[in-house]
Amino acid sequence: MKPLRVALADDSSFIRRAVARLLAGEPTIAVVGLAASGEELLEHLDDWKPEAVVLDLSMPGMGGLRTLDALRERGGCAVLILSTHSRKDAPLTVEALHRGAADFIDKQQYSLVDFDALRGVLVERLHEITSREMPLPAPESLRAVEAGGAEEPLASPAPGSIELVAIGASAGGPPAIEKILADLGAAVGVPIAVVQHMPGAFTRSFAERLNAYLPLRVKEAAHDELLSADVVYIAPGGIHLRIESAHDRLRAVLSAFPEDATHRPSVDEMFNSAARATRGRMVAVLLTGMGLDGAAAMVHLAQSGIHTIAQDRASSAVFGMPRAAIEAGGAQEVLALDAIGPRLLQLVATGER
Repeated sequence: MKPLRVALADDSSFIRRAVARLLAGEPTIAVVGLAASGEELLEHLDDWKPEAVVLDLSMPGMGGLRTLDALRERGGCAVLILSTHSRKDAPLTVEALHRGAADFIDKQQYSLVDFDALRGVLVERLHEITSREMPLPAPESLRAVEAGGAEEPLASPAPGSIELVAIGASAGGPPAIEKILADLGAAVGVPIAVVQHMPGAFTRSFAERLNAYLPLRVKEAAHDELLSADVVYIAPGGIHLRIESAHDRLRAVLSAFPEDATHRPSVDEMFNSAARATRGRMVAVLLTGMGLDGAAAMVHLAQSGIHTIAQDRASSAVFGMPRAAIEAGGAQEVLALDAIGPRLLQLVATGER
């Protein structure tokens, strides 16, 4: 198999050299070019022919966002953002994700002295974003998903209208979530809870960005707040969002437990808690992303008669999480991204399950 062709654009010569050294020993990756600016990257793009670009956003000249726009117009390569979790730069990263960057790495989470950790995440993310379909999980992984779905059995959904829409996503999720919420319009009639895998410094910017662009109100969920119809609640990064019932109202509960969850916030935790709180009167949607988070809960919900929707292969940026749910039997419907919003409106309006 030919190595993955990767170019890097960063105005820091130290970062350029360090990342090039990190990837130099990887047989599956070939660094084909280093650029100090977006202009230099675009000038050499036809010569380098990268399949993926590692892009810094805070560069002089045309800057990272305009460079990203130019790369997306040309097509042909995936973009991984090298970001920083400072309050100033978080909105830039979130905007880049909405404009089509496949994923990002927070530089401040890794020390350039700790080469192994940064090398591992770079290699993993680069291969992830350049393959629309992730390798099928091993049979034992799918069996674990199916077993994980069989936690506390739920009774059949209680009679009555749907009370909640719950959405989970990871890599490629921000533009997919924005598309669904935009398709829902200004009045859905129920609250919407969202888990997007993203560090804590970025989820607030993610919520603020959605709130500025959409007719629905979007906010980061707060501990113990009651949920209102036509409001979207984004799980804060680094903490689980659970849905509980309080005096015939749904409320958000934030918790650090379980600490050993692969992701925090966890889609599985949010889906399962919402199913109990609503007595099954909900719809769960699992979108693009790498890994297995959400798949076990989808199996649990589907087996209990709760309506579950997985994004299809063609419209997923990374067909990992939805594929795991589908293969394990957790998706009652598999829909293209364009069809999910209208279907949710239909389900909420009719109460169909």
